[in-house]
Amino acid sequence: MIHYVYRLKRLLRMRLIFFWSILFPLILGTVFKVAFSDATNKDWGFVTIPLAVVTEEGNTEDEMFVTFLTEMKNGELPFFSVTKHERATAEKLLDDGELSAVIVTGEETKVLLRENGLNSTIVKTVVDGYLQSKDMFVEAAMKGKLPEVMAAFSAEVTTLSVKEFEGATSDPFVQYFQALIAMASMYGAMYGLMNTNELNQKLAVVSARRLAAPMRTVPTVLCDVAAAFTILYMQFVINIAYFILVLKVDFGSVNGWLFLGGALYSLLGVLNGYFIGTVIQRSDGLQNAVMMGYTMFSCFLAGLMVGNIRIALELSVPIVNRVNQATLIADSMQALCIMGDMEKFARCLIGILIWCVCLTVGSILVIKVRQKKTGRSVKEA
Repeated sequence: MIHYVYRLKRLLRMRLIFFWSILFPLILGTVFKVAFSDATNKDWGFVTIPLAVVTEEGNTEDEMFVTFLTEMKNGELPFFSVTKHERATAEKLLDDGELSAVIVTGEETKVLLRENGLNSTIVKTVVDGYLQSKDMFVEAAMKGKLPEVMAAFSAEVTTLSVKEFEGATSDPFVQYFQALIAMASMYGAMYGLMNTNELNQKLAVVSARRLAAPMRTVPTVLCDVAAAFTILYMQFVINIAYFILVLKVDFGSVNGWLFLGGALYSLLGVLNGYFIGTVIQRSDGLQNAVMMGYTMFSCFLAGLMVGNIRIALELSVPIVNRVNQATLIADSMQALCIMGDMEKFARCLIGILIWCVCLTVGSILVIKVRQKKTGRSVKEA
């Protein structure tokens, strides 16, 4: 416990790291808020969503689906303005901003979206709900239980309105703040790097004193990780509180699950630093360059600089969104706070947890291999 407290004090004294990991995200968030203030003050109330339905060649048109979309209303206002186009025409209209979504029907229904936000959330949720209900009715018909399922379904049907998406934020720029939270968490690698370097005699004079202390290496590393994690988790809570309470950023429906996710975000950042510090032992300058380069590239893919890049990657190279660390963090926040999709939120957290395990195992393996090489060198000498 004493080692943990001392390590906490040591990490908090590093002013440069403190600035980049805690103060810089707050400053950048303030800049974002000022830059987006005129746009976010506009009325982003619900309006009819323009979308197109495309039937792939060789498939018959799903008239029931088109009717379902056309007849949906929010009070007197239609939910969707549905048109039919060829796929090339529909995609061009989507790129030009004249459509919010393109639904491609066929053997597999696909939803092409233009950007994140309330409209995208509504379209995706409605289509998913329709497909699930359709599969349920088909299965019931095959089993001869269609009347029972229809009776039960009719008893549960409620009128769809915007209130069902009350967790969704109407702020179209919240994706930048989600990516900013990801960046702040990944900057925690600086604390992991510092911990690693101060146990490396090649990079820090203080390492000799630490290694000579009457405490084994494993407990020392665990206390170091705990101290770095504590600081990073405090930073996460401070960022969320500052963005919501001071800057009034509408993150959507924030609940306790977000703070569980924040714990994994913080741990991921720390372990990134340990892995980089373990693999690269030449100089702290090279380590910091690799860490900063990787963090900024990961955050770029998550939408920190280009807001719609996550959707573009989802349509072209979806595997990138499944493995990129910053995207996993941003997507988990969007799934929980905006879409209310606990399944996707859980998938993102599992992805982050897998990264944590891989980084830990990778660091241990590198240390073991290096120790074996050192042992061989000593024997040969």
